[in-house]
Amino acid sequence: MEGISQADREDLELRVGELAERFRSSGRKFYIVGGVVRDLLLGKTSSDVDITTDASPDESVAILEKWGDTIWTQGAKFGTVGAQKNGVVVEVTTHRSEKYDADSRKPEVRFSGAVEEDLARRDFTINAMAIEMPAWDLVDPFNGRADLESKILRTPLSPDIAFSEDPLRMLRAARFLSGYSLTSEMLLEESISKMAERIHIVSRERINDEMSKLLTLSAPSSGIALLQRTNLGNYLLFSDVDFHDVSLEALDLVEPSLSQRWASIFWSLNKQGSQAREILSELRAPKDLSSKVAQIINAGHVVAQTTTTEPSAIRHLLYKTNPHTLGAVALLEAHGVSANLNLREAIRRIHEVEGEGKFEIPLNGFEVTDLIGSKGPIVGEMLARLMDHRLDVGPISKDLATDLVLKWHRNPAQ
Repeated sequence: MEGISQADREDLELRVGELAERFRSSGRKFYIVGGVVRDLLLGKTSSDVDITTDASPDESVAILEKWGDTIWTQGAKFGTVGAQKNGVVVEVTTHRSEKYDADSRKPEVRFSGAVEEDLARRDFTINAMAIEMPAWDLVDPFNGRADLESKILRTPLSPDIAFSEDPLRMLRAARFLSGYSLTSEMLLEESISKMAERIHIVSRERINDEMSKLLTLSAPSSGIALLQRTNLGNYLLFSDVDFHDVSLEALDLVEPSLSQRWASIFWSLNKQGSQAREILSELRAPKDLSSKVAQIINAGHVVAQTTTTEPSAIRHLLYKTNPHTLGAVALLEAHGVSANLNLREAIRRIHEVEGEGKFEIPLNGFEVTDLIGSKGPIVGEMLARLMDHRLDVGPISKDLATDLVLKWHRNPAQ
């Protein structure tokens, strides 16, 4: 078929050509389907290969056992079995349709004998294409290839049907807009606006996973803009927020790490670090992520209060915000805060002269105890005063630290 390079075709033949022949010789159809077809038409290579077939799950298992090094059948009741051979991972799914009941978070799966019915259940037309192997015939009942060329995002059936069957598709629409530089069909956006609240029947884990994929794209702003236009964003965070306040420009400016992107969203929403952590926890985000986002936001508030690039101020800033100082600076730069200060250069100068590690003082608690002959809170107070002095003036010698401790001990007011 046209539109797929010979190299990409040979690569796919090498990976699953033999498996396709096994299905054909068993009297069953073998189609590569979905994202792998889309990416082939775009000249991209997909690592994993999704396959649909008219074979039953048991029949697929029997074929895969003769082909693969390992197989797994945990999804067999939903029609999906997987296998791996020489590093090639495939998932084989019996043609099926899915439907959500009004208040269900889990779809009802129904098997089908026709690939066209399977493609009709797909989220968007650009993902509703299949290539029958080994003949390499394109099956494209919903004109997905034309939509891909025209950069239009549409659903195979009416968007009301598509989003009712799986409300997560509304959020996936945002990801595809950003990831493939598409324009959404007006009917699609109108449908999302009508059905936005239905996203609540989808599990928070799935919402978090889809948001993670969107936010780590190079430029997620067009997808976030869709969430704003349709009001879907206001239903995503399970919190009282106005998603329209999210700065699209700032979101694209920060680096495409999940922590920086979430920090940018919560900064736009005027949320404190503790609030961001709580909302992400509700969204079932990993604890290390929610903690890091909170720390970046907290560091951002410290950076925002910095009014000078004097070395003392920069040392205190680094001490309070390490290791999230530069992330916080980037956050504020994206939002136009502290734009008049060249904090990056000031930080670079401190790092160049004093190193990038933690600030240290040349005495420990045992040594201070020996010097003053006392234990208890006073030792901690001395260590804290030494650190403040070190941050004010820069690195200090052990002799100077010793003199300072003895002086402060003799006259605490000094």
